[in-house]
Amino acid sequence: MYSEENFLMIGNTRWHWASKVKKDWKYFHTSPNPIEFKDKDYSQLTWASVGPIPENIKLCPSKKIILDNVPLNNLPSNLGIDRALSSWSAFKKQSFLKSKEQDLIVIDAGTILSVTKISNKGEFIGGQLISGFSLQLSSMSNRAMNLETPIVKKIPTETFQYETHNAMIRGSMNALIGLILTLFEETKLPIWMCGGDAPIILNELKNTNIDINHSPNLVLEGMIDIYKKINSI
Repeated sequence: MYSEENFLMIGNTRWHWASKVKKDWKYFHTSPNPIEFKDKDYSQLTWASVGPIPENIKLCPSKKIILDNVPLNNLPSNLGIDRALSSWSAFKKQSFLKSKEQDLIVIDAGTILSVTKISNKGEFIGGQLISGFSLQLSSMSNRAMNLETPIVKKIPTETFQYETHNAMIRGSMNALIGLILTLFEETKLPIWMCGGDAPIILNELKNTNIDINHSPNLVLEGMIDIYKKINSI
């Protein structure tokens, strides 16, 4: 799945790819520095990064998407490029909806669950950061002697769990769900969500009345759009 137009977002724990196959964009996700791409010419990739870049991968500096390329206003100089790209993509998508006069909230449920508020004029307002689902679980086991990182096969439903591993899972998920419920209760704004944990979070929220637009490839779609702007395509 390697074509003339390829994009790579190097995340904290995953690599995220977009490749144009004929007229369609294909999105896929791999472990960092996947062996199947070791012989590819990375110099032709358009890329951005929030995670470590392996020394043996020769990316072209001129093809890097940086914060200054993102046409949102008031972006902090140390904002993660992934947050900026997902926010730009969500802002553009909402501009075509009836709710375009509203501010919006962008949630990227990845290694870190990030919350970003963007005004209806395309201005960065602020946000919140919290450890993502897997990071919450691993951090508990890393810092507490008698806890082990649980294998998550399903999210237990009962509030109070007898088994320790289920208590860790339920508690970690409740922390994320509680944040989102609070955000919506306080703002009543439309929410755009992406990230690897988005499907399990959305399943937990399926019986609520929260307005959530699940758009799993917000970051990559933002990269593609900005690349086109830079190159006047």
